[in-house]
Amino acid sequence: MSARTVSTRRTATTVAGALLAAGALLSVSACGAGQISQTANQVAAINGANQTFVDQKIALTDVHVLFPVAGSQGKLAFVVTNLNAHQGDKLKGISDEKGRFATISGDTTLAPNGSLYGTAPAGSDTKASGVTRLTVSVPVDANWRPGLTNKLWFHLEKAGSLPIDVPIDAGAAPASAAGITPTAGEHGAGEGSGGH
Repeated sequence: MSARTVSTRRTATTVAGALLAAGALLSVSACGAGQISQTANQVAAINGANQTFVDQKIALTDVHVLFPVAGSQGKLAFVVTNLNAHQGDKLKGISDEKGRFATISGDTTLAPNGSLYGTAPAGSDTKASGVTRLTVSVPVDANWRPGLTNKLWFHLEKAGSLPIDVPIDAGAAPASAAGITPTAGEHGAGEGSGGH
């Protein structure tokens, strides 16, 4: 074997090794490219609608009608948060698309950086420290069904009327009790299920 053949083989082996190393490095670095982790953009697992009105400095979170609905009234759960650190506000009323108003009992004053809480969902701590809890009933009809939303307006003294599409909560009972017929492979709301 000549010196030239050995030198060519060494060069070829070195080049091949370098190419393999570069390929391995690229495949490892590209493995997660373009992917978003499952927890990067997740929001809290809550039942209701959420809307932040940046200009009015008001956030509405977890807005939903509690299941079951009794007669023509439904209990409304929500959190209204005043994002303004210097100016308070007041919840004047809540109305639906037909102009009907909710019945609200409790102090509706919204302190700077404060929150108002609607009717407590089952299992909530109704005596939590620092929580101003209201009792709110909204008129409901056949349009209020699990899986659908209806528009409500939160009328505030300073922030004005803020619209939000509100769902009815299917509740903790099996889905069939809430008017939903599960298809094969689906679980009722009361059964455990795994994560993503």
